[in-house]
Amino acid sequence: MKRFLVLFFIVLSVFLVAETVRVPVSVNSFTGEPVAVTIAMSDILDLVGVDFDANWDSLRVVQDGKELPYQIDDADLNGRLSSGDILSFLITGPAEITVSDNFDILPPTYQPVGKVTEEDGQWVIEIGEITAIANNKGLVKVTGFGDVEGTVVDEIGIVRMSGYVGSTYYIDGEFGRHEEKTSGDFAVKEVSVLPAGPVGITVVSTLEAKPFLGVTQKIITTIFSNGDIISHNTFEFATYAELMKLQIMATRVLTDVAEDTVHTLPVFRRLLWADQLNITPLEYWLERNAIVYFGNKPYIVFPAVDSMRPLWWGATYIFASQESWRANYSLSLKLGVAEINPEVPVVVADYEKWMGGLTWVYESREFRDGYFEWMPGEIDVFESTRGYVSSNWEDYVKRFAAGDVVSFKRVYSIFNADSIEDSIEFAELKKSEIQSLKIGE
Repeated sequence: MKRFLVLFFIVLSVFLVAETVRVPVSVNSFTGEPVAVTIAMSDILDLVGVDFDANWDSLRVVQDGKELPYQIDDADLNGRLSSGDILSFLITGPAEITVSDNFDILPPTYQPVGKVTEEDGQWVIEIGEITAIANNKGLVKVTGFGDVEGTVVDEIGIVRMSGYVGSTYYIDGEFGRHEEKTSGDFAVKEVSVLPAGPVGITVVSTLEAKPFLGVTQKIITTIFSNGDIISHNTFEFATYAELMKLQIMATRVLTDVAEDTVHTLPVFRRLLWADQLNITPLEYWLERNAIVYFGNKPYIVFPAVDSMRPLWWGATYIFASQESWRANYSLSLKLGVAEINPEVPVVVADYEKWMGGLTWVYESREFRDGYFEWMPGEIDVFESTRGYVSSNWEDYVKRFAAGDVVSFKRVYSIFNADSIEDSIEFAELKKSEIQSLKIGE
């Protein structure tokens, strides 16, 4: 009998031992500064497994055996932990997210790192070296960084949208009326700046993209204590829509506070204007005296308010390939702002498909990124690009159906650098860090 009881308790203890799921987070550190990480709780649930009886209060982020602060933001504003919430933290190297099924573990407590004050229908945000304002649409304007006061970057989260409203093309071949709006024109469904957390402050808004029926814009922007801002824009379509433009933007990047601001980026892999002239993108910018070499690699550098003799139209560049980063930098302020793609953008071989896909525009001091469907007649003026794309007007539109979702995730990193070359080096290293991030692999 004693042997039976001993065996029984041994077996019981095995089944009662708490389990812990560990989700690896890997990143390569090059700048020595923390890397900001955001991940939806729905993705965490997929990685942990729906069959695991997780005590979410037990969630921890661990690096080199040390617990790191983290926050879970109520991004869907439903007042409870749910799949729409966002987990955020800062790491400097490989780490792991751990979750236990032991319900005796209590949630951790961490000190907030910033402050939020509501004033006159908007929110003043102070965190790290950043001072910012979130307006009643949920758009973020950085009004200071360190000793610099003034507009560092404006309207993070905004979209430029144009298209045909009320189109009946598939019924009678008729387009609706054309409209062009930005997020500032949209109706607010909900907006909130969440309480300061231990690593950042998050702004959440949902906008009804009137007059574009059935289109909803959801913006989640987290300002981190290390100077990084991660903005996640999602567009949901509840009905058929025909759009000519769907471009996220960041505006007035340093140009309001520094006359010597320059625009910098890697040389485009593809540029329509260069193809029309039968030259390479490098040769196009060499002709404009806008190339500097750093580490034997060419980069585009030009005054941020100069149109740089565009081949046609008024944009400084248009129909340009998305690259891994672009930035504005001021030598007098020794300050830069880089826009970074979390993943290396793909340039497809099919020219028409590329032009109808995601491309970059720099116009009116705006970093524009997304779909631009205006197919100019100038394409057929140049023999080298004649016939590259359809000449049918009905093809110059991006069509979305009910249930379609389009998402953009971008990192805006505010940094100090002593020279243009140093700013380029920082952007390259920062890009490499962000693009090296892997969760659950």
